[in-house]
Formats: sequence, structure tokens, C-alpha cells
Amino acid sequence: MTFQTMKTAATDKGGTHMSGGKRRDDLLCVWTHMFGLLTALLMIGAVGCGEHTTEATQPIQQGTEIHLSDGVLQGDVDGGARRFLGIPFAAPPVGDLRWRPPQPPLPWEGVRPADTFGSACPQRYYDDQGTPVLDGDEDCLYLNVWTPDPAPTRPLPVMVWFHGGGNQMLSASVQIPFVGGLEFDGRALAETRNVVVVTINYRLGVLGFFGHAALAAEDPHYPYAGNQGLLDQRAALIWVRDNIIAFGGDRDNVTILGESAGSYDVCLHVVSPGSGGLFHRAISESNGCTTHQASPADAAPATAQLVESVGCSASSDVLDCLRQVPVADLLNADPLKDAGGAFNVTIDGGFLPDQPRALFAAGKFNKVPYLLGSNADEGTGIFLDPNLPPITTDEEYLTALSWFYGDLAEQIADVYPVANFASPLHALARAVGDGGNVCLTYDTARRAATGGADVYLYNFARPLPIPGLEFFGATHQTEILYVFGSFDFVTEADRQVALGMQGYWTRMAYSGDPNGEGAVVWPRYGDASDERINFDAQISVLANFRRTECEFWWGVYDQEFK
Repeated sequence: MTFQTMKTAATDKGGTHMSGGKRRDDLLCVWTHMFGLLTALLMIGAVGCGEHTTEATQPIQQGTEIHLSDGVLQGDVDGGARRFLGIPFAAPPVGDLRWRPPQPPLPWEGVRPADTFGSACPQRYYDDQGTPVLDGDEDCLYLNVWTPDPAPTRPLPVMVWFHGGGNQMLSASVQIPFVGGLEFDGRALAETRNVVVVTINYRLGVLGFFGHAALAAEDPHYPYAGNQGLLDQRAALIWVRDNIIAFGGDRDNVTILGESAGSYDVCLHVVSPGSGGLFHRAISESNGCTTHQASPADAAPATAQLVESVGCSASSDVLDCLRQVPVADLLNADPLKDAGGAFNVTIDGGFLPDQPRALFAAGKFNKVPYLLGSNADEGTGIFLDPNLPPITTDEEYLTALSWFYGDLAEQIADVYPVANFASPLHALARAVGDGGNVCLTYDTARRAATGGADVYLYNFARPLPIPGLEFFGATHQTEILYVFGSFDFVTEADRQVALGMQGYWTRMAYSGDPNGEGAVVWPRYGDASDERINFDAQISVLANFRRTECEFWWGVYDQEFK
């Protein structure tokens, strides 16, 4: 589990702006160091592809040897599921393909073992001693498939997972910290809920969201720059469309889902015209995309700074020069490498033709059934920050709010008075969590529903189930253990919540409606009724959950567009 804290709460990459770039960078720095401690534990343990299509005429294949048009795979059996790891869905984005849209995968001879995860994409994080670590390999565009054993007799729904990590770090193969075990393990869902699960890697940071203007001139079929990681995700969906029938999956019933940055990316596919038809339902856990997104002009200074710092600004062919730069040098040249990363999603004109908020308002989005939600204690990851000064008094609370949010501090203190919380630190954690995740997800749900989508909204309230860490409450990313069933829960209450959530999520994948099987009825979201389901020891329905707090944050988001 990554416990991604509220990095997005202060950036234009899916969260709340603060007044003043210095404050924004300082907050990102705090979150990056805090996140790095846990990331170290994790690490220890699409246009180009559009031309590579095949007809889904092949039958469902039995056993663990799967014949694809690119070659033969040998997987293995894991309990009641067949598992295929490290399948290439695009050519390695190396050499001249660095920063290009993903290209078709390279065929292979013989039988390819599919029992090992592909490398994580290049990334920079901090180990538990606070030392920066460079990890990953550019040859990283691989996916993993879990499907029932024995093979189904009819095509099953497919659930494609986008991992989190701020679009800067992590991979499909991260481990649960402190206790071990694969976090995004598709076995339980395939084995007990009869779905096909796919998890993927995608390019990150400077290699996955680099929008140098010269890139737009390289390919007349795709005259845009940046958002390579999003195109990788789309390429994986194209691979699913063309190949998943062999594993027993239904190419016409694909759900995309993700958490944190992965949730944000799901939202971006919902509004991206080019992703239409590649998925049929969507699930966003702890993030939306309806705050102000960066423009190419916003990203240009960081791009120029990186080009200068690696010695390519005077080159007659800047891109050729940049493609000769070692990966480590690129990662270290990121101007915000210690503050969340300078390179992320932009409104490129291609993948994203406009601000997501505008596309929802105009009804110009993929109107698939959409399930969204967040956790009750999204912001408690700040408890881990070793650089956060003591916050034990009202004065220290206001100082911290000023550091996090600048001129908004007093207004936020009025919305989150210390008297309503166990301590000033808990008040700060609630404000950070609401502003960065809870209310942003809520805002996207409102806009998707108003635009015509069937929307289902949730709150997750179970405390982190790892013994000794329950004080975090229902912190960021806790729900993933329940959705995947990838954790050995101690209490029967947690086991039942996990089974309940897996039922809702997979019913959503089957039909676009999470209801059924005698479960508590999950009302469709509407702004007037404002109801959502609440996942706790007793599953229930809430109305107007944190409406007052979120109306404040919605006003803050609105200011970004003025």
C-alpha cells in the first residue's frame, strides 16, 4: 500500500491550487519526503498502437499456454486463477521511441514465459533513510492478466487497473508495506467473482509527461506533445480489445479503474474522445479531474529548464540530444524532483482537447456508468511527515494552514475549527484530505451526473487494517486492500466489508449497476438527493456527506478558472 498523501491537493495535476508557487512547492516537498518513506517499502519487497488491430475471432483458450498474434505465452496457475505476467503491450519506448506515442509490441519466437512482472518504469523516490533512489527501466510497457481456472465458456467482464503514484512513481507490481504481498493481486477477483483482471505499467514523470513542442512535429498522424503515459494506458486498452478474448475476457465489456493518480487518469479517459469505445464502465477511487489542468504554456518553463540542465539547449536537434541523455540524468534534472515532479498531464489538444470540466459541462465525454468515491481520512498521511513541525495549538494549526494554503488559511480554519476534532493535527489532516481528494472526487461525480452519466458515489470508512496502524483511520488507498482482497483481514467485519465491496465493484463491471445479490441498495447519485453508500462495519447510505465542507472547496476550485 502506498498511502499516497495529498500531493495532488496543491497542484494543477488534479488538486487544489494554493496561492503562491513557493507555498505550492514547499507543500509538494513535504508530501514527497513523506511519501518516499513508504514508497521505499513498496520498492524493496497510444495512437501508434491504434493501427495494430486484429479481429476478436479467436476462441477462448484453455490452460496456461496462450497463443496470440505476437507469439505464445506460458503462464501458471495461482489457486483458482490462471496468471500471465509481464506481457508486452507496446514496443519498448527506448532510443528513437523515447517520448513517442506507444508503438505495437514486437513479436517473439518460441514460448515466452509469463511468470515474472515487467520492470517498473523509471522513477525517483526516497528510501527509508531519506536517500534518493533511482529505479526502473525504460523497457517497462508490460501488463498482467488474471483469469479464472478453468477457462470460462463465455467471455467475462474485464477490469483494467491503473496504479497510483502521482504519475511519477510505482508500478503494477508494488508490495503491501509492513506485511508484504502483492497489492494489486487479481487472483481473488478472478477466482471468486468470475472476472478477468488486467494491471498495467505506464510511463511516468519526465519520460511519461514530457511536452517539448518539437515532439508535435515528429508524427503527422499525431501532432501533439506530452501525455505519453496516458497514451500508454490507451495502448493497453487497445491490446485488451485485440487479445483479451484468448484469456476469456469480453472486449465489449471493459471497466477501467484506478486509485489516486490512477483514478485521476481514469477520469481523463472518461473525457478523452480518443479513448471512447475502448471501455464501457469507469471506477475512480480517491481522485477526480475537474480542477484546472496545466496548459503547455504552464509546463514550458520546466521543460526549458530541463533541456538547459542536461546540456541540450544549444543543440541543432534538441530531441536527438535529449534521447542520448541517460535516464538517471533526466530524472535528476526534473526541476521539481524533490517536490512531486514537474512533468504531468497537460491540455495537449490531442488526448485532452479542453479542460475536463468544460467537456463534462458540454456533454462531450464518454457517458459510461461511473462509480466514484473517496476515503473518510484521506489526509492522515501527513502524520508520517518528519518535517512537519508540532501542531498542538490553535496558533500552530493556523500557521500550518498558512504554509499549506496561504491566504486561504483563516477561511479553512473557519470550516475546520479545532474544537470539532481530536487535535489540531487531526483538523489539518481533514482539511488536507477533503481539499485534495474527498471534495475533488465529489465535484467530478456531480459534473459527470449533470452531464448525463449514471453515477454511483461512495465513502469508505474502515480504518487501515494493518495492526498498529489503525490510528491512520480510513486513510488514502486503504480501500484497495478490500477491493482486490489482497490482504489477510484479522476481523470478520473487515472480511465482510471486503466481500461486499468486491461484489459491488464486479457487479458494476458486469452490468454498469453495482446493485444486486441482496446487497444494500446503492442509490444512483444526483445532486438534489446527494446520496452515497458508506462502507463500514455496517454498510449504509449517507446523504449530504461533508456537503458544507465541499461547497467551500468547490468555490476554491472555481477560482482556478477566473
